Amino acid sequence: MADILLDRQSVPVAPAAGQAVGFFDSTSKEWHVKDDAGFSRGRIANFSTTSQAPAATTRTYLTGSALSIPTGKLQIGTCFRWTMSVTKTGAGTAASTYDICVGTAGTTADTARVSFTKPAGTAAADEGTITITCICRGPLSGSGIFVGQFTMTHNLSATGHATIPCVAVNTVSAAFDVTVANLIVGVCVTSGASDALTFQLVQSEAWNL
Repeated sequence: MADILLDRQSVPVAPAAGQAVGFFDSTSKEWHVKDDAGFSRGRIANFSTTSQAPAATTRTYLTGSALSIPTGKLQIGTCFRWTMSVTKTGAGTAASTYDICVGTAGTTADTARVSFTKPAGTAAADEGTITITCICRGPLSGSGIFVGQFTMTHNLSATGHATIPCVAVNTVSAAFDVTVANLIVGVCVTSGASDALTFQLVQSEAWNL
């Protein structure tokens, strides 16, 4: 059986009307397709391989959440999704903050562009799932906007992670420059006082890149 070897390359120009061009991006190392409107369609992903237990009240960049934007940069319609499992002990009742951070470091040095406040919980052990979704609304300029949605479901209906069974928080960012090269988009958490949280998995993906 023969192998197919593809060289990585930079983003090609838009093809002629009625055509599309496939390419193996030099930075994302993923297959992408650019259509005749100049829109790139591709996916990138990341994931964690160990559990994480961030220190309470300390902003922590979640390992496995970083998504490095390919050479073609963000587009209007670029989408992100992070899925996380999180357990808590009986300690901690205060609200916590999750933020979508954007920058070129891939660390807590990057700026929180979309922030979500999870409501306060109670002193009960619990297990839950968090999904954070985000879209680049545009414009593709120094005044771009991200819109994000934070959703959390958990086992206990009125205790543990939250006093309601499902938390839903929508946030629209302030304007910022979405045209910067080599951007990394990830998630940071700042847990409440005395919170003892453990993230057993972090799955990250982006598409329309």
